[in-house]
Amino acid sequence: MLKFIVEFFSTPAIVVGVVALVGLLAQKKSATEVINGTVKTTLGFLIIGVGAGAIVGALGPITEMFLQAFHLEGFVPFDELVVGSVAAKLGRETSLILAFGFVLNVLFARITPWKYIYLTGHMLWVHAGMWAISLYALGLSSTAIIVIGSIIQGLYTTIFPAMAQPFMRKIVGNDELAFGHGQTLLNVLGAVLARLFGKPEASAEDVKVAEGWGFFRDMAISMSIILLIVTIPAALFAGPAYVEKNLSGGQNYLLFALLKALGFTSGVLVLLQGVRMFIAEVVPAFRGFAQRIVPGARPALDCPVIFPFAPNSLMIGLIAGTVAQVVAIALLWALRWPIPIPSMIVAFFASGSGAIFANSVAGRRGAIFGGFFWSFAGLILASWAYKVSLFGDLASLGASGIGFIVPDGIAIGALIRLVGMAFGLGR
Repeated sequence: MLKFIVEFFSTPAIVVGVVALVGLLAQKKSATEVINGTVKTTLGFLIIGVGAGAIVGALGPITEMFLQAFHLEGFVPFDELVVGSVAAKLGRETSLILAFGFVLNVLFARITPWKYIYLTGHMLWVHAGMWAISLYALGLSSTAIIVIGSIIQGLYTTIFPAMAQPFMRKIVGNDELAFGHGQTLLNVLGAVLARLFGKPEASAEDVKVAEGWGFFRDMAISMSIILLIVTIPAALFAGPAYVEKNLSGGQNYLLFALLKALGFTSGVLVLLQGVRMFIAEVVPAFRGFAQRIVPGARPALDCPVIFPFAPNSLMIGLIAGTVAQVVAIALLWALRWPIPIPSMIVAFFASGSGAIFANSVAGRRGAIFGGFFWSFAGLILASWAYKVSLFGDLASLGASGIGFIVPDGIAIGALIRLVGMAFGLGR
């Protein structure tokens, strides 16, 4: 049963499909409309996953080439891997926090002004694990971990989408979608600070391109060129011997780099198609859920849901985030703090989202700042959490050489630690 609960709530395509089904049934739609809406909602989300998988599959080797090129070593910031590694010790607590936390999210959304239902499955699982690990580090019993963790989960999944909603209204142009991801804190903080540098009227989405550079107007072309500029030098510095032996399976290293760059763009195009299909189905279906169960509720969804609304900002975030990681690593090396292994995945998904948030209130200058800020602050925060063992002795739980990077969880984890210290708790 616990395994079923974890797999159900951590499989977002299933969760949103069920929500769509409930919403359409609540609206008394015909059998054809219920089947079409439920299946297309689920398929849209699965297509998003296919696109995201292609992006991750392309960016992983690119990151490896960077690490080899610049001889970087450190710990791996990988939230899902940490939670998965401690499952043998805290899997039961994580599962129950996830389940009870979702129930509390629905309850809080119904009785408070914050009408948001958090539907990003893997983030529900990651945060449930983070609270379980944090509370375990305080020496609490299993029952206390489950009760307190569920309350934290319910409050987090209700309040943090509300924090992001003023920016989501500007990004999306309406109030029908909410943001549900562990990067909310830095997205919002970066957007607030970006107001010092720009103005919303000068949006990155309105940038004019000279006629001779008209091919840059096509997102697929411009994104491919940007990735080629990043990937080919990484392959050259990493060297043919390393790439062909460890990454490409013998394929020519430059051809491998070329295909990974184009594979990344292909993944983005698939992801955006899935997002469009998903939004077209889930928004009207969710109205039924909102009408009957949580009046006025909005679905809080994963970061790719905002990508189609600001593709220029997304690319700016990727570039700014890549630069920011280099700067952050240089600073951490000088401070002799632990170095999180840089990630092009973070630069795209996290800094891309940060740039979109900042662009909505501060235009293209804001997008540059927001993208840079996320990766710079994110790596510093992850390094600090690892350095001070914020989540206790992760190695003893089976998570050696890996750490958390989602800022929402780190910030709340720090608050849990402070409260625990005030009561004299801690292992």
